Amino acid sequence: MASGDAQRAWFPELLDDLKSYWSNDITWEELAVFCRYMTEKRQKIKEARGIRLPRMTCRKCGGRMVLPPISIRSALFALRKAEVIDESEFRKLDREWAKHRKANGLDAYGNKPES
Repeated sequence: MASGDAQRAWFPELLDDLKSYWSNDITWEELAVFCRYMTEKRQKIKEARGIRLPRMTCRKCGGRMVLPPISIRSALFALRKAEVIDESEFRKLDREWAKHRKANGLDAYGNKPES
C-alpha cells in the first residue's frame, strides 16, 4: 500500500472518471449523485487493494474512524487540481455551490439533512 492511500479521497481512476464526467452543464444534483457513486467506487478500490484506515477511535464514544463520503466541494477541488477548471472557474463554482447549498438547506454532499 502506498503511503497516504488510507486517507486518499481521489485515486487516479476516480480522477479519470471525474474528468470524463465533468461538463459545464452539469447540475448540482447530478454532481451529488456522481459523488455518491465515486464514494462507493473508492470503497471498492480500497477493499480490492486491502487498504484499511488507521486504527483510530473516538475518545468520547469509542467508535472507529470512518473516511467521510466525497463531497461536492471535494469534487471541485479535484477538478482544479487535475487542471480541468482553472482557479477563477473554481472560485466561481465554489461560490455558486455555497449559494445553492444555503438556499436549498443542503449538506456538503447535496442531501437534505435528516430532522
